[in-house]
Amino acid sequence: MPLSQNPRRLIVACLAGIGLLILQGCQESEQDRILSFEKGTYLGEPDEPLSPAQQEALRYRAKITQGN
Repeated sequence: MPLSQNPRRLIVACLAGIGLLILQGCQESEQDRILSFEKGTYLGEPDEPLSPAQQEALRYRAKITQGN
Protein backbone atom coordinates (compact mmCIF):
# COMPACT_ATOMS: atom_id res chain seq x y z
CA MET A 1 0.00 0.00 0.00
CA PRO A 2 1.34 3.48 -0.85
CA LEU A 3 1.88 5.95 1.99
CA SER A 4 -0.91 8.23 0.75
CA GLN A 5 -3.48 5.44 1.20
CA ASN A 6 -2.42 4.50 4.74
CA PRO A 7 -2.63 7.51 7.10
CA ARG A 8 -0.81 5.72 9.93
CA ARG A 9 2.23 5.06 7.72
CA LEU A 10 2.16 8.66 6.50
CA ILE A 11 2.13 9.97 10.08
CA VAL A 12 5.00 7.67 11.07
CA ALA A 13 7.02 8.75 8.03
CA CYS A 14 6.41 12.44 8.82
CA LEU A 15 7.38 11.98 12.46
CA ALA A 16 10.54 10.13 11.45
CA GLY A 17 11.43 12.98 9.08
CA ILE A 18 10.86 15.58 11.79
CA GLY A 19 12.96 13.53 14.20
CA LEU A 20 15.84 13.46 11.72
CA LEU A 21 15.64 17.23 11.29
CA ILE A 22 15.75 17.74 15.05
CA LEU A 23 18.79 15.46 15.36
CA GLN A 24 20.65 17.61 12.81
CA GLY A 25 20.94 20.26 15.53
CA CYS A 26 22.94 17.80 17.62
CA GLN A 27 25.93 17.74 15.29
CA GLU A 28 29.30 18.13 16.96
CA SER A 29 30.02 21.25 14.91
CA GLU A 30 26.94 22.87 16.45
CA GLN A 31 28.04 22.24 20.04
CA ASP A 32 29.58 24.91 22.27
CA ARG A 33 28.82 27.79 19.94
CA ILE A 34 27.76 31.18 21.27
CA LEU A 35 23.99 31.49 21.48
CA SER A 36 23.64 34.74 23.41
CA PHE A 37 25.35 37.86 22.13
CA GLU A 38 26.38 41.11 23.79
CA LYS A 39 25.99 44.22 21.66
CA GLY A 40 29.36 45.72 20.77
CA THR A 41 31.38 42.87 22.28
CA TYR A 42 33.18 40.17 20.31
CA LEU A 43 32.73 36.92 22.22
CA GLY A 44 34.59 34.61 19.86
CA GLU A 45 38.12 33.34 20.14
CA PRO A 46 40.83 35.94 19.54
CA ASP A 47 42.56 36.00 16.17
CA GLU A 48 46.17 34.97 15.85
CA PRO A 49 48.50 37.93 15.24
CA LEU A 50 49.81 38.40 11.71
CA SER A 51 53.39 37.51 10.97
CA PRO A 52 55.75 40.32 9.90
CA ALA A 53 55.64 38.95 6.33
CA GLN A 54 51.83 39.08 6.30
CA GLN A 55 51.87 42.62 7.69
CA GLU A 56 54.31 43.72 5.00
CA ALA A 57 52.19 42.10 2.28
CA LEU A 58 49.12 43.99 3.52
CA ARG A 59 51.05 47.28 3.61
CA TYR A 60 52.21 46.65 0.04
CA ARG A 61 48.63 45.91 -1.16
CA ALA A 62 47.33 49.05 0.54
CA LYS A 63 50.08 51.13 -1.05
CA ILE A 64 49.28 49.73 -4.52
CA THR A 65 45.55 50.41 -4.20
CA GLN A 66 46.24 54.00 -3.10
CA GLY A 67 48.29 54.52 -6.26
CA ASN A 68 51.58 55.36 -4.50
